[in-house]
Amino acid sequence: MNPLFMPNLVRPNRPLREPASRPGTPSPLRFPPPHIPDAAHVDSAAKSIGVGNFRCKRCKKTSYCSADCQTKDWKAHRHVCKSFEPETAGVYLKDLNTTKYMKGAEMQGVVVEFHSPGRFFIHPEDPMVAEALMSITVELQKNPNFSTGTPYVPCVGEVCSVQFSCDLSWYRGLIQTLAADQKAAHVLYIDYGNEENVPVERIKPLSVNAKPFCPCAMECQIAGVVPVADSWSSECCMAARQLLSGKVLTIKLVDTLKNGYVHSVDIQLSAGKQLSTFLLEQEYALAEADGSAPAEKDKGALLKASVENFQRCSEWKDNNDWAQPPEPLTQAVGDRFSVVVSHFQSPNDFIVQKVENGGVIQDLQLKLREHCSRVETPQNFRPAPGTVCCAQFSEDKQWYRAQVLAYSSEKSVCVGYLDFGNSEEVDLNHLRPISPALLAFPMQAIPCSLGGVQPVGDSWSEECISALLRIISNKMVHIEIQSALKGKALVKIIEGEGDSQINVAELLISVNYAIPVESGTPRQTKETTASAEPPASPVVDPLVWSCAELPSDGQTVALLASVVKSPAEFYCCVNNSNDYQELVELGVQLKQHCESNSSSFTPTVGEPCCVQFTGDGKWYRAMVKELFGDVVNVNLVDFGQNMTVNSGCIRSITPKLLKLPFQAVRCWLTGVEPSGSEWKSEALTWFQNLVDGVQLLARVVSVSELGYGVELESGGQSVAAALVAQGFAKTSGDSLKDPVTSSNTKAEDLGEEKQNQTVAAFSVDWKTSQLPLNETFQPCVAAVINPSLFYLLHPTQVDPQNLQEVMLELALHCNTDQNSVTSRPVPGAACCARFSVDDNWYRAVILEVGEAEMSVIYADYGNSEKVPVSRILPIPTHLLELPFQITRCALTGSEHFPAEWPPQVQQMFHTELSNDVTATVQSFDGSANVLSLSLSSERGGWNLAAMIQEMLHVNRTSRPLPDAAQGGEQPCSGVSHAAEPDRIPSKPQNELEESPEPVNADGCMETRESAPRKEKEMDLDRPVHGDPVEEVEQRKSSTEDEDLQSSGCCCQSLKKQMDRLEEMIQLLLSLQAKE
Repeated sequence: MNPLFMPNLVRPNRPLREPASRPGTPSPLRFPPPHIPDAAHVDSAAKSIGVGNFRCKRCKKTSYCSADCQTKDWKAHRHVCKSFEPETAGVYLKDLNTTKYMKGAEMQGVVVEFHSPGRFFIHPEDPMVAEALMSITVELQKNPNFSTGTPYVPCVGEVCSVQFSCDLSWYRGLIQTLAADQKAAHVLYIDYGNEENVPVERIKPLSVNAKPFCPCAMECQIAGVVPVADSWSSECCMAARQLLSGKVLTIKLVDTLKNGYVHSVDIQLSAGKQLSTFLLEQEYALAEADGSAPAEKDKGALLKASVENFQRCSEWKDNNDWAQPPEPLTQAVGDRFSVVVSHFQSPNDFIVQKVENGGVIQDLQLKLREHCSRVETPQNFRPAPGTVCCAQFSEDKQWYRAQVLAYSSEKSVCVGYLDFGNSEEVDLNHLRPISPALLAFPMQAIPCSLGGVQPVGDSWSEECISALLRIISNKMVHIEIQSALKGKALVKIIEGEGDSQINVAELLISVNYAIPVESGTPRQTKETTASAEPPASPVVDPLVWSCAELPSDGQTVALLASVVKSPAEFYCCVNNSNDYQELVELGVQLKQHCESNSSSFTPTVGEPCCVQFTGDGKWYRAMVKELFGDVVNVNLVDFGQNMTVNSGCIRSITPKLLKLPFQAVRCWLTGVEPSGSEWKSEALTWFQNLVDGVQLLARVVSVSELGYGVELESGGQSVAAALVAQGFAKTSGDSLKDPVTSSNTKAEDLGEEKQNQTVAAFSVDWKTSQLPLNETFQPCVAAVINPSLFYLLHPTQVDPQNLQEVMLELALHCNTDQNSVTSRPVPGAACCARFSVDDNWYRAVILEVGEAEMSVIYADYGNSEKVPVSRILPIPTHLLELPFQITRCALTGSEHFPAEWPPQVQQMFHTELSNDVTATVQSFDGSANVLSLSLSSERGGWNLAAMIQEMLHVNRTSRPLPDAAQGGEQPCSGVSHAAEPDRIPSKPQNELEESPEPVNADGCMETRESAPRKEKEMDLDRPVHGDPVEEVEQRKSSTEDEDLQSSGCCCQSLKKQMDRLEEMIQLLLSLQAKE
């Protein structure tokens, strides 16, 4: 069933649209109606003697005493009414130039008139604006005297020359409203922004020869914020005015609205803060992400926000899912009846009620009032979007039937009134459950669109909307249904009775507010939506389908694999030429059916449909698995492939197209299980190459509701035995279990669909891409934890379509699984993270774990940020199969690295990685790529692992001795402590190998005490210059001679170690300063 009307989608925490008015009455005007020749008829007697204070706007010659007088004479006057075009025809805003500033541009300007953050005027500091302002002022003062005998009566929306009351000079003014007696007008001075009421004697028409300068005062509003209440508070306006007045400000143009005459801006204050930020911090305003109507691509995000708001507090609540909208009233093409307009948006969008159903509507309202007076406010009532309930309208406090459109917040919903067409935001405590008896009445609102016309430009003008509203509001009109379009009745509107009847469409065309619909324009269709007696519904055959079956009596059957995921889950089709031919013919029938059937279709989970495959554009049979807004997850039943598509790629299916059984059969390989906890990537690749594209011989071993456990032969060899022989699998003790479900479910629950789902977790065992061995390259560092764990951005060849499908499935998972996270992730674990910029979910890896927020890196893009814990979710393991674009790495020599890293070592490693280093792949340890990192040749070419080992050695040897750390005093004796391993840490083994003891001329090892001392003295006297890293190494070798003295007290040894540490720190500081 098509919805009654298509409301605008809700932004988070904002209503869909403002209330139209009370149900049953049209919307009030948001702007003053222009004085136009509306279906006007003039009294002949009044016209002949020229009496009356009103004139026809079009010809400006005929006078009337009232609008009724004009209405009566319109039939005669319409033939002689000609457009009046004097030398000084009216000038309107549309005739002036628009501001040429581009979106995103910054300018200097001064606020010249401030009403509120939602409306103020600025003068740009632009020489061209100043020159235009001077030219306008001089030109208007040249001929101030203007008299035609009678005062000039301007039109609303006209730009005139107006005499300002303070200095009696003439300025350009926009006529905003005109008094009822047409003796005064409210004027906006478009070049300065101020307003006042002016007598018409001080208003004269603007010459059409005047240069069409754009308004010098730019009307602006602060972007991204809305008032906390219905309007801006006086405290807010006063605070903002004090910040802006008398200052030259930096203004950024965010957007241009209302045909280029209103600008959405933000202003930088003197303290460096934006005005929008100030308003939010002071709680004068609320944030508004986007002030424009949502685009098609944004509707999914808006719908997701509504679903999130609904689901947060819906556990154990009454979701009212039984109360579905009643059927709409239907009419036949050609029916004519009298209506009143209950809601009006534009000529293409308005709602009417049948006059003859007035008694039904009144009876319905009485029953609603009686029902709601008996029903108490339920504490657990939380109706789901799309269901129907009773809602209390905010203006008259009466109860009406309403459909829940969306949840704008956790405690408020936007509802659409089914019998009147308008909508508003209400609190949950203003909703009541509805009774089945109240749903027996059909919806009384009939959505309509004016037929035979289309707007002159891209959209209907405000003048046209105002004129049409004046014609049809608060009165009975007659409509005739011509056809239907997009769920609305295309109608002809007739206003008036007898000889004074007027075709509204012809009237709009005559005053140039509309143009006729060109012949051949696909505006009207054969669809019908409006019948006092509904037509008989055609008998629809139920959808019945079946699946292909494999023989379970032990015989062998030939199969072809269509989708291979793993030995635990793959899909096959019976290799039968007849079935293949039928499948080809079915493809032709599907194409003909789907191309001829373009009507909208609402898919249902568990029901078959037709889906267009994005890869080849062909149509296939599918089963709906999951729904989320406009996104549908389906399974191609003849091939076994899962895919996610938009609802526009879905069509209904007929029973004829379901006669052929679904060809894809789910299978698993029996008798084997993975050698580890899960199937390795090498095993998956080997299995796919073995079974894909070749004929397989299968024998069914076990059967369940989810598929068949089979023994497979490929090319004369047993696939299970081959997996075991290759070391990819081991023999399974139970060949009757479904390997996908048996690990997570009980045997008696295998028939439930939930058990085929993958458990989400914070997995640290995600597989990383293996880099080519011995390859040398310049690494692109994405994130650094420590030398034992860091990440490089090393993009792999990933199919963009596969990545897009993963992202869509990830979004489905995260937006449907909002349960609180009970486990605590660890650094290095994979997860789902919600990006702060676009609020979309992405695959990510945890870098740091905090109490309130975590640092993550987005695994497919390489950027990182801190994310609140509430925006982190575990990730299903099957979404980790597609390789990440980041690669997990470790520095060579990690087996000697400590469990806890000193901060200065981590800082040095991070600094060096951000500079020019070269990486060489040494090995792959099964979890990470082991890299050797070297500095550039210009910086000495030092090995980064050796530098880290030295810093670790320095860090250990610089610590206080154990006894000193415990507070005990050591006597200064001549006993050497060099031989005590528990007092002085020994050097790492790899450093001992790289720096052997000195050898004398006889080939014997020299002791440290007998090593030359001159080189040390020279090094200490030499100033620090050149490569600081080289200095570290040279000083290290020159000072090692005294590290282990055979004599002396511990105090002297400790002092030497402290001096050595100070030297290292100074050298590291010089290293950072030079970089």
